[in-house]
Amino acid sequence: MIAVEGESNESLVLDGEWLEKQRMGQPKARLAAASFRSAEWKEFEKRKKLFGGEKVKMVQLVLTFEKPPFIGFITEAEKRPQLEEIVAGLETAAG
Repeated sequence: MIAVEGESNESLVLDGEWLEKQRMGQPKARLAAASFRSAEWKEFEKRKKLFGGEKVKMVQLVLTFEKPPFIGFITEAEKRPQLEEIVAGLETAAG
């Protein structure tokens, strides 16, 4: 099982044959890993505080599957290796 915490109290969990997106620990979407089709990555920066000067590097991942819904997920850039692990697991399951 691979789990990654993200923005807005969301998390992605890959558990064998299923990918689940959770918000505040409650499941919001559950899709068969074998139906995975593609992943799109985007890196960007955002400010830590509205008028602060300090910025944080972020990564956005959009996962598409055979059938809707697609799954969008945003987290800190240092968690990208964990997301890459999830994508690799999905690619393996999709064959």
